[in-house]
Amino acid sequence: MGKRSEKLLSQFLERIGKINPAILKGLKGKGEFSFRINRHIGDLDVVEELKREGFNPTPVEWYRYAFTLPIGDRKRLINSPVYTSHKIYIQNLSSILAALSLEVGPEDWVLDLAAAPGGKSLIFSETAKKVSAVEPVRGRFFRMKRNFKEQKAKNIQTYNKDGRFIYKSCPGWFDKVFLDAPCSSEAHIDLNEGITWWSPRRIQRFSQLQKELILSAFGSLKPGGQMIYATCTFAPEENEGILDFLVKKFPNARILPVTPPIPNWQPGLERWEGVEFDPQVRHGVRILPKGAYSGFFFAKIEKLG
Repeated sequence: MGKRSEKLLSQFLERIGKINPAILKGLKGKGEFSFRINRHIGDLDVVEELKREGFNPTPVEWYRYAFTLPIGDRKRLINSPVYTSHKIYIQNLSSILAALSLEVGPEDWVLDLAAAPGGKSLIFSETAKKVSAVEPVRGRFFRMKRNFKEQKAKNIQTYNKDGRFIYKSCPGWFDKVFLDAPCSSEAHIDLNEGITWWSPRRIQRFSQLQKELILSAFGSLKPGGQMIYATCTFAPEENEGILDFLVKKFPNARILPVTPPIPNWQPGLERWEGVEFDPQVRHGVRILPKGAYSGFFFAKIEKLG
């Protein structure tokens, strides 16, 4: 490891230690992965099909359509008939939990900003009236469209647009909005492999983009509607800092309390590096990596009328 990599690793470890040292245990490889049943095609009978193929999926207590398997089964699963026929969808439990926390109903029109690869849009499409999935990166956009077609989700509209400007063309249109913002992706770091792409500068760069995106997401939301802001990173500058930015700019933005049905989480930080956040920010949820759960952060926000 070079001197620069050693310095970055030291910086990263120091930062995570201030947030929660327990995070580090979950960044040394995963022993499990998760999948959910694609309800556009399959149902719980899919589990029996998997058992006949030699798998022994473990049910997830808080969602009857989600299951876990040992990481060693992943390669075999993606070659199985159940997977290749799109009856199941491999998706991290943290991502599933955040999507379900939006509580989408049958009359809701949902906007999913920065939607690729589309896993959360697919969850919304199982209950929503319609979903608008926005993805600015052309290659990711077309892979997402193919994904929706394969999963037989017919109520998703797709748009190859920059999410930062959606609020201008769709002001106050949507009942629900989900923004899984591009981020520094700290939850994807494997400490067994070291740190190569992470840096404090990367955090600052993404935090600027996230501010633009959350303004667009909030501007696209109907009065009385709800949205979720999420990232797959631990950095408070990209999580609590963005929530603090929103609620201070818009007095009608209220962060709602959420109590996840899992033990491996902590509430949003009240302060970071000498900066005091708005008290509402403590309602944010930081999921700690453990088992089939990757590190994640999300908060549920209501737009008061």
